[in-house]
Amino acid sequence: MEIKVSDFITAVTEEKFNRDTILATLAQVEDLGIADSLAPIMEKMMDAIKQDQLKQAELSIEGSDEPIQIRLETGIINLPFENINRVANFFDELEDSVPVNVYLVVVSPDLNASGLHIMQICPASDFVRGQGQDAVLVAVAESLKKIQENEAQKEKVTAK
Repeated sequence: MEIKVSDFITAVTEEKFNRDTILATLAQVEDLGIADSLAPIMEKMMDAIKQDQLKQAELSIEGSDEPIQIRLETGIINLPFENINRVANFFDELEDSVPVNVYLVVVSPDLNASGLHIMQICPASDFVRGQGQDAVLVAVAESLKKIQENEAQKEKVTAK
């Protein structure tokens, strides 16, 4: 899957992409497990890619200090959709066609100093063939563990 840089910027700026949000509690995610909790957004991402559509599929987890957002996004650079205004800075030619990749975006103020972790998973064309899904599971597990550790540390400091 490829897209012109300018077409990508326009589509995201004008919100002409498919967006799905699934709500869950932290307890539900712990009961179901990470793989089963993420399965719906992975399936929605694969369906969109098969139809050559841009996508943002999110699992929003309540039950922490702040909601934890776990998103899969189709993109052309390691920036979340909300930073679309910076994308053009990374390309010399906006009319060039570039590959579309799948990115994992985790947002939580308790994750790290920026409250954001983004990583390229793989090309969109590979994601529909099952590649990259294990990397998503591992990265989400690591992020959730880090969030819980940071929240516990924050509670210790507050309790003193």
